[in-house]
Formats: sequence, C-alpha cells, structure tokens
Amino acid sequence: MDYEEILRKRWDVTVIGGGPGGLGCALYTSRAELSTLVIEKAFCGGLIALTTEVENYPAMEPISGMELGQRMEAQVRKFGAEIILKEVTRVDHEHGDGFAITLGDDNQLQAETVVVATGSAPRRLPAKGEKEFYGRGMSYCATCDGAFFRDKEVVVVGGGESAFQEGHFLTNFARKVTLVHRREGFRATPLAIRRARDTGKWEEKLNYVVDEILGKDTVKGVLLRHIQTDAHEEYACDGVFAFIGYEPASQAVAHLVETDEEGYIVVDSRMRASQTGIWCAGDIIKGAKKQMVISAGAGATAAMDIREYLADKRG
Repeated sequence: MDYEEILRKRWDVTVIGGGPGGLGCALYTSRAELSTLVIEKAFCGGLIALTTEVENYPAMEPISGMELGQRMEAQVRKFGAEIILKEVTRVDHEHGDGFAITLGDDNQLQAETVVVATGSAPRRLPAKGEKEFYGRGMSYCATCDGAFFRDKEVVVVGGGESAFQEGHFLTNFARKVTLVHRREGFRATPLAIRRARDTGKWEEKLNYVVDEILGKDTVKGVLLRHIQTDAHEEYACDGVFAFIGYEPASQAVAHLVETDEEGYIVVDSRMRASQTGIWCAGDIIKGAKKQMVISAGAGATAAMDIREYLADKRG
C-alpha cells in the first residue's frame, strides 16, 4: 500500500510507536483481521534495537536488539499490518467518532482507535557543554557510537542496568571505561555489575556528578563534582556516555489523556487511557517496568481489549 492510500484509509487501529509494545499490539490486532497501521518515527524495535545483546526474552537465544526488532517487524507485516516511518506530532479526538492523527509532514490520517506505544527517550545529561559536544564525543548510545572510541578512554554516567550493560559493551573498544555515579549503591543487577568489573578495563568514581564536559572540537575530559564535599576535579577522557534514566514521549497525546507528574500515561488493567478509544503499551505507561517481555504483553492485552471494544461498538 502506498503512502497516499495509507492517508486515505480509515484504520481500525493505529499504533504509534514500533517498539515491543507497539509491535506486540499490532501482531494481535492484525491477526484478528483489524486494519492496523504502525507509525514509527525512526526504526522498528524501539530502544531495544540499540541494545547489543538480548538474552532475557523467552524461548529466544541471545540475539542483538536490532535483529530482534527486525524479526518483530517482519512478523507483523506477515499478518497484514502496514508500517510507515513518520513522526506523529498530535492526536485529536474528532467530535463525531475516532481520531485525527497529524504527522510530521503535516498530513493527517484517520483512525477509529489509537494505541500509544511511544516509549521514552534517554534523559539528557544536565551538564554544561552537553549540547555543544552532543555527537562530538557526547553520546547516549553505546551500540551506535562505541566503535568510534577504540583504544580511547570514556566516561559512563549512571548507576542502573543500562549504564553497566552499555558500559560493558564499550569495554570491547575502549582502553578504559570509568563509571561516574552520584551514589555508592547501584540499581543494576549483580550480574551486570560483575560482568563490567571483570573486564579489567573498568573503574568507578562514586559520589560524583558531571558538572561540565570539557574540550574544544571534541571531548577532552569532564569536570567532576564530589556530592559530599563539593570539591571539583578535572578527569581526562575522550568520550562521555550518559545512561541516567528516561523521559516519556507523550507530548502528542498529553492534552487528551491523564498523565502523572512526569508525563507517563495512566492506564487501567486493560491498558485503556482516560480518553475512550486510546490504549497504551510499553514504557509510556505509568509504573512501567521497562522490560521488553512486559511491554509486548501490555501490547497484546491492549489488542485483545480493542477487538472486544470494536466488536461491541459495531454490534
């Protein structure tokens, strides 16, 4: 189906976001023979596509996140769902019935139901120089940029699972990886911590934050501040990778649905948002555990409820 046809069609289900939650939903709705459109702004798989290796998805041998995302996409297409790579800028509830979805190119399409599976984006590092050095030594994706730091020294900021997993991946390239964390305790699993520390390339600077990224054309170091003493220390490095949490991508629907103070969408046990006709799946949900298998399950839950909702609505 070409783009003009997609715009003319009124879809039973439009899924915004092509991560595990969105594709999990699209798999179930397309198999139920509901016309299903997935709108993804970048590439299918969501944040999981940027993960070096996935080893905790049931019945799946360790696999790269990118390949797993591609397999999910192929499976959804097999059952008839359409996928377009566009950004959704706004969703509006029509006075009659259904929703108007505005795309980044200012085109609109129509949908009877909407599933918000937009997930979350990496939280930007609140350090002076972050904007100036982003893409010039400052990164939020080890899989994307790790190879540029072969035999160099990098700083990883964070203390959760992502910081240790992505930092461990960086040890494949970097001469040394230094973890900077504002506390002494970690949210990461013992396995992730042990793997990183066992590389022999791992150091830690605990009770520190990055106040500034230093350099000229590229990163040359960071200015660290000790949380307890406020003492500053310049620390030489060639790159900075930050994994300090995520922010919800709910802007396109925030005017329609109930969110918490951070912007995550509140749903019930059927994945229904406060606006009738809108469901959610994945990391965009308030309290989401940010695990792929849970996101996919939420997508399936939403899909099954949508099928019943449309059946009742159509008599």
